[in-house]
Amino acid sequence: MSGEQAGIAVVGNTNLDIMVSGAAELPEPGTEAIVPGIDIRLGGSAGNLAVRCAGLGQETVLVSKVGDDASTRLVEQELALPGLWAELVRDAGLPSGITVAVEAPGRDRAFISSLGAMAELTPQDVPASALGAGTVVLAGYFLLPKLRGNAAVELFAAAHANGALTVLDTGWPAEGWTGDVRTEVHSVLGSVDLFLPNSDELAGLTGNPDPQDAALQLAQQTSTMVAAKLGADGAGLALPDGTWLHSAARPVTPVDSTGAGDGFNAAFLACLARRDTPAQALAAAVSYATELVATAPERRSAVVLPEPQPLSL
Repeated sequence: MSGEQAGIAVVGNTNLDIMVSGAAELPEPGTEAIVPGIDIRLGGSAGNLAVRCAGLGQETVLVSKVGDDASTRLVEQELALPGLWAELVRDAGLPSGITVAVEAPGRDRAFISSLGAMAELTPQDVPASALGAGTVVLAGYFLLPKLRGNAAVELFAAAHANGALTVLDTGWPAEGWTGDVRTEVHSVLGSVDLFLPNSDELAGLTGNPDPQDAALQLAQQTSTMVAAKLGADGAGLALPDGTWLHSAARPVTPVDSTGAGDGFNAAFLACLARRDTPAQALAAAVSYATELVATAPERRSAVVLPEPQPLSL
């Protein structure tokens, strides 16, 4: 596949997730706990986003660095999907990254990750063809130490040179939102057209717990469009000119919130690719992500992207 054929190129972390359900805490040393279920699935912000984008009809290329081991072969099987081309850069001297996610009713999901080969992903690993896509996304930023700071700016500059829309999805920094981390992300956002945080990440980056104020301040400081995921409150979009758009989520009975954020991101990008306005893209992405939350994972392939709503007069 050539980058010129790709609508979206996603660069970042792809790995297997080991999902542990019903574990509110770790067992005492030397003891064992029985949980309701342990599942193995494709994980990583970049991998999940690429799968969602391809599922929404976008020709998508995924660039990740992996080891040459059994988990990589499982990842390849999960990525063998129509419209998705996986450029997995192998490093035989390193294992693939793996994440263990622990979840239980009444507590937020927690993650334990081993970076493995993804820690060695650099701008030089990204094929020039991928930078020819209409949209270039860097996802899982904080899990990619050699694509942080100036390296990310270098990647986005190359994408801009080809006329791409540049997009950043950082995730949560393992070291916390220190002053240095905030300064670093601000410096990268100067090269980014669209930033995709959730409300917690937005608060951590700005120090402002009000998502509307935080997003507007950030958009005006960096000239970056900020699409903030607000959980049950839907999502908001801050434009550099000071405009704030909000789209509420309809009430649903949650079935599984896993992947809702990636679904929102993919839907928003797919809508922009089909030339929806930002307001139309926001409404459609919230509707799509809400439907995912209300749908069992095995039935999610039937969830479709809503048609753009007419603009209000």
